[in-house]
Amino acid sequence: MPGPEVPWARVLRRKVEALTKYTERPLVIYGSACTASGKNYSGSQLQIDHSDRVGFHEVLERLKGKQLDLMLHSPGGYPEATEGIVDEIRAQFNEVRAIVPAYAKSAATMLAFACNEILADEQAELGPFDPQMMTTNGPAPAQSIKEQFDKAWQEVQKDPQKIAVWFPILQQMGPALLVQVDDAIKLAMDLVTGWLKKFMFNGDAEAAMKADAIAQFFGNRANFQTHGRPITVRHITDRKLPLRITNVRKDPTLYRLVWEVYCMLDIAFANTPTYKLFYNSLGDSMTRTAGMQFLQMVAQPVQPGTPPQSPGSPPPPPAVAN
Repeated sequence: MPGPEVPWARVLRRKVEALTKYTERPLVIYGSACTASGKNYSGSQLQIDHSDRVGFHEVLERLKGKQLDLMLHSPGGYPEATEGIVDEIRAQFNEVRAIVPAYAKSAATMLAFACNEILADEQAELGPFDPQMMTTNGPAPAQSIKEQFDKAWQEVQKDPQKIAVWFPILQQMGPALLVQVDDAIKLAMDLVTGWLKKFMFNGDAEAAMKADAIAQFFGNRANFQTHGRPITVRHITDRKLPLRITNVRKDPTLYRLVWEVYCMLDIAFANTPTYKLFYNSLGDSMTRTAGMQFLQMVAQPVQPGTPPQSPGSPPPPPAVAN
């Protein structure tokens, strides 16, 4: 609804203005309430999905120039949706820097890998991007599903009587799941290696080798045991991964400006019904807010003999749209 700027948005605007004045680059913020205390939003509300293309289009459309800072705070989501977002961003900007103040996991990590470099706080978390598959019992890691099939096959080969144990487990997974698992793993790896070679290591003679090393580390569940495992700047430098990532605290002024913008996001998500925010340095924004209901007004025909409604009389009961 059109109206005056809310208090938190006024403060956020001032913090963003201070940051972009220092960096001399336009800024886009994509954030969700994935770490907001006391909130109970569903994963489907917080994740990167195809509807996010609307918000990105809104905040990218008026920005000028070929450089962009992209601040990310997200638990991840669909790789296919991330691919569409990357296509739109990279069609407009030649040089993109990802800024991760605290948390950009899974497909949000993939989105950061589609940038030329990453600027992250030393405590910020990137995460593995191994695909998660939806099964009848809920989401499960794609690589774990594949390993379970392999384990079942090996045990049944050694002892055919174990088919009675494995059959009810495997029956729930469906006949096409193994093919879907292989396709999901290949898609994630292909996207990440392709983006790294095209953007972060563009012109580098060792681009393919570097991209593959990064993808093999971040895309292999065996390196982490869980999809939520944090990967920090220190983890990356200790393993000598060739990822172009810089600790934002090396520039104290930039660190303070980035941190204050992030704190305003945290305050907004913790104290309002907003669970997803798209925002740019021109003040263009789109929010997704919990609890909003859009009422449909349905015109009802006047039946013959119905007396006209007198001024001040209560309105008739609202119609219910099926």
